[in-house]
Parts: sequence; structure tokens; C-alpha cells
Amino acid sequence: MRKKGFVYGSILLVLVNFIIQIINFAYDVMLSKFLGAEAMGLFQMAMSILMIFLIFSTVGIPTAVSRLVAEQNSQKNHYAIEKTLKVALILTLFLSIIFSLIIILFSENIALRVFRDKKMVSALYLLIPAIVVISISSVLRGYYYGLKLIMVPSISQIIEHVTRFVIVLGFLYYICPVEPIYGAFIAIAGIAIGEIFDLIWLIYMLKPWKRKNQYIKPNKIYINTILRQILPIAMPIGISGLLNVILRFINSILIPQNLMKIGYTNREAVATFGRITGMTMPLIMLPFIVTSAMVINLVPNLSEQMALKNYRNVRHNIIFSIKITLMAAIPLTGLYIFFSEPLGFYLYGDLKVGQFINLMACGTIFKALQHTFSGILNGLKKHMIVTLNRLLGMVIQVLTIYYLVGNPWFGINGFFIGFLLSGIVTFVLDTIAIRKVIKLKIDCVDIIFKPLLATAIMVLIIYNGIELLYGYGSNNVWAFLFSLIIGVSAYIFVLYITKAIPKNSFRKLIEG
Repeated sequence: MRKKGFVYGSILLVLVNFIIQIINFAYDVMLSKFLGAEAMGLFQMAMSILMIFLIFSTVGIPTAVSRLVAEQNSQKNHYAIEKTLKVALILTLFLSIIFSLIIILFSENIALRVFRDKKMVSALYLLIPAIVVISISSVLRGYYYGLKLIMVPSISQIIEHVTRFVIVLGFLYYICPVEPIYGAFIAIAGIAIGEIFDLIWLIYMLKPWKRKNQYIKPNKIYINTILRQILPIAMPIGISGLLNVILRFINSILIPQNLMKIGYTNREAVATFGRITGMTMPLIMLPFIVTSAMVINLVPNLSEQMALKNYRNVRHNIIFSIKITLMAAIPLTGLYIFFSEPLGFYLYGDLKVGQFINLMACGTIFKALQHTFSGILNGLKKHMIVTLNRLLGMVIQVLTIYYLVGNPWFGINGFFIGFLLSGIVTFVLDTIAIRKVIKLKIDCVDIIFKPLLATAIMVLIIYNGIELLYGYGSNNVWAFLFSLIIGVSAYIFVLYITKAIPKNSFRKLIEG
């Protein structure tokens, strides 16, 4: 992929991902309003269990499929492409069925030990179709990414989020108010509902592509050969993903339990966990709208350019990725620091969420860079370094939660300390690892100072806009929203006039 192709391809992926994430963010916000903090806490606990089983049932197979299909497609070996897909689907289906059986056999123990509520056995059963469908869908998406048919999986994800948004929220609107535990059931069932529509689209789109390539003469490849190609790529990626899920699972147990040790009731502890993971964390992870699209493009691109020893393009693409990441993360951090209370109140009607947003704000930059750096290091074939760095970060966060959250002097602030400290340590280790592989000359004025300047102007405009509109007696919500739109527009304009965004970007994007 040429340098410009990577840049504009990444921007297009960001735009598509932006649509998906906006739908998902709106869903999370409205879901939290319908369910409340306690039900969101139960839902997030169930999601932690789901993610653990998904990591085991996919173990990095989708990424391996994407990389192998891309290599085979460059050689026009369509027989090998289809064989790789079939082997990956069978392997994933086998693993997902095995772990579904584990849920059936141990559901009561999981419900009592994790949720401390036998009623949650039904919630665990609702996870089974989600495990099977998501595992298959993720492999098919990897297949399409390998063929560079990016719009097929992008449309499938839009279908998934839209159908889940309409069906789940429509049902909740019809039956509300609902008991927290039953609200959690509905949200969990909604995962599988959206994914089923996603899978139908992905399977439907297989047929025209297969018909198109039937005339290609096949080059035979054996199943054991494919497995030997898939597993060395999949295992390190799977381990790295597993660490994130284990951390989420440990948090879902340690945080409520330690809060109860210092006087919280079970209901208050679960509600606090729900405010952090179901309400605050989606805001902190908003830069993933950009970084997740970047990572999809980074891994195959950097692998290809390193193999060709085209280090100039490698440096350009790495610096471009860091620049775009900071352009997304820095203004969001500014918003979370200065406008955390109105964000918490207007989005969730909960002032405590506003306090949590403020405390976790600086973690936005480190989490965004951590995600981008993982894509860079995977593209540079440093899979084990990614895993080790995240393992150390996870250990730091778990230790702080274990020792500080249960301490009355710290309480829930112990989680915020661990969250920030873990992000900083992982960022430093990733930076060192990247610099050891390839030397980078970073223009700090262009990458850091310009977004900071634009963010400062944005914050001032939003603050003064709110004060001015309040003076004219405007509705508080609309005053904040209108000021926010003007402030974000000013941020983009400042980046444009300082040439942080090239002046011909939008024209070239349309032409490209």
C-alpha cells in the first residue's frame, strides 16, 4: 500500500467507524438511562464473562485470517483463501461450542460466585448464542479485511448496531420501568440479536465473491499447513486480548467486593461499578473510534513495508497514526477535564458520573496511544512485547485495586490511581519498544502543540458560549450542546489554519 493510500484509506475507515461508534455510544447512553446504574453493573459483569469466552473461542484467529488471506490474495490463490476461511470457521465453531458447554455445566457456580445471584443463571444462558454468532462473524470480517473489501464488514457492523439499537431500546421503552435484573437480561439478549443480523449480511455477501473467482485455477493447500500458519499469528494476539478481558473480569469482582469491605451495600457497590464501566468508560474510550480504524490498516501495512525494507513509509505511517490519535484524544481530554459535570448530568442525569469522568480524563490520551501502539508493534512483528507490556500494566492496575479500593483512605479513588498509573507505564514501555525497532523524528509542534492550542481555544469558546446563552435564558441542555458544536468546529478550524490538517485533505479524500 502506498503512503497516500494508507493515509486516505485510514481516514475513510475512521469515517465509517465514526458512524458505528456514534450509534454504539448513543445506545450505551440510552441503555443506561432505561436500566439505571445497578442493571448496568450487572450487564457489564455479564459482558466481562462474554469477552473471556470470546477470547478463548477466537484466540486471535480473525487477525490471522486477515493476514493470511491478504498474502494469498496477492498471489491470486483463491483456493487457498477459501480453504483458510473454511478451516478457520470450523476451528472457531468447535471452540465456541466447547466453551458454550462449559457455561451450561458451570452456570450456577459462575452466577453465585461472580454475581452472587442465582437468577443470573438465565443471563449466562443468554450469552451462549452470542458466543457462537460473534465468533463466526469475527472470522468472516477478518476474511473480508484480508480481501480489502472493507465496506462489507463495515456495513455489517452498522446493521448490527442499528438493529440492536431499534429492537432493544424499543422494547425497553415499551415495558419500562423494569426490574434491574430483567433489564440486564434484555440488554444481554440484545447482543445476540444484533450479531445475528450482522452474520446474515456477511454470509449473504460471500456468494457473489465466490462466483466471481470460480474460474481461478486452484493451488492445493492442506489443513495442517493452514493450521500451522494460523496458530503462530493467532496465539500472541489472543493472549494480549485475553489480558484485557481478564482485567475487566477481575475488576468486575474486586471493585464491588472491596467497596463492600469499606461499608458499601451490594447495591451501591454494583451501581458504582456500573457508573465506571458502563457510563464513564465509553467516554474515555471514544478515541477508539479513530484508533480501531487505524489499527486495522496499520498491521498489514507495516508488515508489508518492513518486509520491503521501505523504512521511510514505515516512519511516515507511524507518525501519521500517532498524530491522528492525539488529534482525537487531546480535545476529548480537555472536554472531560473542564466540562465533566455537565457531561455526566446531561448524558446520564448522574452527577457522580461527572466526578468519575473528571478523575479518569487524563487516561484518555494514554489509552488511545496504547491502542495505536499495539497496532504499530504488531505490525512490526513485536507481538510478545505488546503482550508483556500489557501484562505489566494489568498487574499494576490489579494490585492498586486490591490494596487501595478496600482501604477507607482511598476507596474508589484507588481504581482511578491504578487506571492512570497502568496507562502511563504501558505507554512508556511501548514507546521504548518502538524506538528500539525504528528511529522516529517527531515534530512536537505539529503533533502536540497545535492540538493543545486548538483545544484551549475550543474550551474557551464552549465556556463563554454557555455563559452567553445562559444569560439569554436558553435551555441549559441546548446551550451546552450548541456551544459544544461551535467549540468543536473552532477546534477543527484552528487545526486547518495551522496546517495540522493539510488544506487539500478533503478534496484528495473525495478523489481517492
